[in-house]
Amino acid sequence: MNGTRTLKLACLALATALLGGGAWLAQRGLKQLAWERQQFAQLQQGLESARSLVPEVQRREQLVRSIKDVSQQVERMGFDPSQWGERRLRRAVAPATRVEAAQFLGELGRGGAGQIFVADVFEIGTVSPEASLFQPPLPGDHGLLLGVTGTLHFQTASVSPSPKVTP
Repeated sequence: MNGTRTLKLACLALATALLGGGAWLAQRGLKQLAWERQQFAQLQQGLESARSLVPEVQRREQLVRSIKDVSQQVERMGFDPSQWGERRLRRAVAPATRVEAAQFLGELGRGGAGQIFVADVFEIGTVSPEASLFQPPLPGDHGLLLGVTGTLHFQTASVSPSPKVTP
């Protein structure tokens, strides 16, 4: 009976050791699982962050392509930036007669191919509420309000005949 009892105790000790080893492995596996879940959550957050940046990156890539296209077109047209100057123009919003406004706007466009005006702000409106920009002035018209801010680009050197425009 002593032999069977020793065998049973040995089996119990072995089972206890195996159970303890299994519990230790299970605990280690749970810790590893928790760490991997944390890593997954961080990677998932990074992925979402990267996905949110994709439209901005695409917009910037499109802008770079547009700039390259414009640069190539300017090169094909024969424009040389070193032969152009620029001046900032500003006409504060102020009353003007229709004749003065027409004269001012006409002068901005009179430079032909040797002058380009790029407006940042362009404001024009009638002083009288019943007046119209697109119809002849009524008797008693008080004129317009006109304001312009922008950059006038002009040629500083004479250039051969107008450049060829190729699409």
